[in-house]
Amino acid sequence: DLGISVGTPVKSMADGVVLDTGNTDLTCRGTSFGNWVTIKYSNGLASTFGHLSVIKVSAGQAVRRGDVVGYSGSSGYATGPHLHVSVYARDAVEIIYRPSTTCPGKTYKLPVSAINGYLDPMLYLPKR
Repeated sequence: DLGISVGTPVKSMADGVVLDTGNTDLTCRGTSFGNWVTIKYSNGLASTFGHLSVIKVSAGQAVRRGDVVGYSGSSGYATGPHLHVSVYARDAVEIIYRPSTTCPGKTYKLPVSAINGYLDPMLYLPKR
């Protein structure tokens, strides 16, 4: 989680294709990622950006490194404005539908990976 102001542009880390987008608040308000974008990159990695205020891309859309894919926010389960970043081995992430335990009878659409598919995002972000 990276603490940043609401409305900060969130950019694609590399060239790739948007695997999917979603909004968990439509299923159960105040839970999970809120507005999210998952991208599979041509370099063998994938990422999910969560808690966005606005999504600017759609599933299947090609993106280039540096393209704005959304804007930071505090949607979903967030105590304040920030950006949640997950990085995965490209083929380890998939989009699933999972029943909500918080809102019975509702089903989430979420990006998930086996535990060994998650990578440390700090290894792939620019050094400050």
